[in-house]
Amino acid sequence: MIKDLIDKALAHWVGLKLNCHPGHIPSNMLTGEAQDDWAFWVAVPSTVTDGDIAELEGEWAIRLSPQYREVLQHRHFIELQIGEVSLFPHPSDGWKEAIRKRVFGCYPRELLYGRGFLPFADFSDWGLWCFGINDQNVDGEYPIYLWDHDKPDEFQRIADDLTSGLTEQAKPQNA
Repeated sequence: MIKDLIDKALAHWVGLKLNCHPGHIPSNMLTGEAQDDWAFWVAVPSTVTDGDIAELEGEWAIRLSPQYREVLQHRHFIELQIGEVSLFPHPSDGWKEAIRKRVFGCYPRELLYGRGFLPFADFSDWGLWCFGINDQNVDGEYPIYLWDHDKPDEFQRIADDLTSGLTEQAKPQNA
């Protein structure tokens, strides 16, 4: 289910020619097409291994949810927008560093992670989607919370897991 959501969103962006970026794009993701300073990219099959994920899990002292593991092991992408949600970049080179930078490099660690929230996506231009890592269910999934950087003490639970949250965002009224 989550792979279908990802592939559909990526195909939509390609169809609208929105799969372009002004920054670094790994060579295996370049299409060869450019417009001004923007290069077009294509998602490629993920090279993420179980060992790579275990490394992050050890570093972060958590077990990633099966659905998020599936995202990481499905495709590499520069941007992945589903509704108002934009998953953190997952390029084919330097993907661990890119995710680490977004998880821990944007806000003080104690503001989110230290309170049991692991960010993994931007929401619109004002918030983050986070896993509630202190509330893992029997399937290994975490609930999804919306965090507004203007209200740093408030976390709004919006979905029971990643798939249900992205499915809601993929509905036409949110796209």
